[in-house]
Amino acid sequence: MIGATADARRPAGRADLPGPGARVHLMGIGGAGMRGLAVLLQDAGYRVSGCDRAPGDALRDLTSRGIRIEGSHDAAHIAGTELLVRSSAVPTDLAEVACAAAAGVPVMRRARALGALLGDRTVVGVAGTHGKTTITAMTGHAAAAAGLDPLVLVGGRVSAWDGFGRLGEGPAIVEADEYDRSFLELRPTVAVVSSLEAEHLDTYGDLASLRSAFSEFVERARHADGLIYCHDDDGARALAESTGFGFGYGFGPGAWCRIETAGPRACRLRWPDGVAEIRLRVPGRHNRLNAAAAFLSVLRLGGDPGRAACGLASFRGVARRLERIADWPGLKVFDDYAHHPTEVAASIAALREAHPDARLTVVFQPHLFTRTRDFAGAFADALSAADEARVLPVYPAREAPIPGVGSGLITGAAPAAEAIDREAALELVSRERTAGDGEAVLVFMGAGDVTDLAHAAIRRRTGDAVGA
Repeated sequence: MIGATADARRPAGRADLPGPGARVHLMGIGGAGMRGLAVLLQDAGYRVSGCDRAPGDALRDLTSRGIRIEGSHDAAHIAGTELLVRSSAVPTDLAEVACAAAAGVPVMRRARALGALLGDRTVVGVAGTHGKTTITAMTGHAAAAAGLDPLVLVGGRVSAWDGFGRLGEGPAIVEADEYDRSFLELRPTVAVVSSLEAEHLDTYGDLASLRSAFSEFVERARHADGLIYCHDDDGARALAESTGFGFGYGFGPGAWCRIETAGPRACRLRWPDGVAEIRLRVPGRHNRLNAAAAFLSVLRLGGDPGRAACGLASFRGVARRLERIADWPGLKVFDDYAHHPTEVAASIAALREAHPDARLTVVFQPHLFTRTRDFAGAFADALSAADEARVLPVYPAREAPIPGVGSGLITGAAPAAEAIDREAALELVSRERTAGDGEAVLVFMGAGDVTDLAHAAIRRRTGDAVGA
């Protein structure tokens, strides 16, 4: 058993965990990654509890399984606990952490606990600056259709699984998040890299440090030549070239698996051993790339390509990834998680593809002051592809304000963008539109609480009581 700090850099294993039957408490259990871990721990025989400030009804997927969740942090939660697991978003100065240290109760980050649980399984680790959640969910969907019975842990709600993951006895398919260097706790059999560009500079400082971490991650899959990467992405391709192995996918020449567009949501995948036709339910060039990554992952796991293609054809998406949340005559409303300029541009392009004649309005909530500071100009460029862009104040998440940094950095560089407050954003959905006015598309976009605002705006239009 490890000591009171369990965040050492050596790979974690089952020996780092208490025996099944022990009580494990999860701080920040409502986070997307923590929910899947909670279910996995419970399935492994642990008594799981947690705490989170999210509303209780938002955690019904966990409480329905008998997992006890407290609505606040309290040192009393440590009583009877044999392992404390914290989300990387949870500060280390909270009462539970200090109490655990005093009591000799081991403390682990979520990523390390996951690595310990998965140490003896075949693991597909899906990494990359963008697309991790969708690729992970797509891969799980395709692997299940191919009969591989995968365990899947994904950072978004998947309606087909009624939660944030899928239990299974086969290979584990998990998001490998680069934030806080979390993905270095995994030992992937297959490493997927969808993209590599500047992101999470609050963790890494510069792009070179980020590249170094990705190199360390993919080298772990060298023994099986298990790297799958996007050949169209400069950063991912350079990473593969530096390691000297891997299977690339993309539209461009030189990709081991070539994507050929066969219609708005249809594509043909062509690789040295075969061809597969796929018709997707989710729009956008980026989703065709995501599907190729998922398809190759299932091939590397030994899955049948035809059955994998059928699984991808039935995939309906992940919550908050261009999720349509309302549809009235003349107006469709979407909720989207895009929070990096490349993601914003991809989501807007996908909406244009799916609704070419619609007037497109984006309500964008910048996420983090550092990201707003570093990418304000790129955000302005991406938002310029919309007919209208409305920019909310910065969602701070884990950061303190930075003097001079705010949404004005984006609106000042984007002629078509205007600052907006929450009340004005609520009214956007209520603007009268009819089929005779032509189609309009409104998307609420960002990684903060803009999703709550989107749903509140819909409730206001439909006449339900609303608070935002």
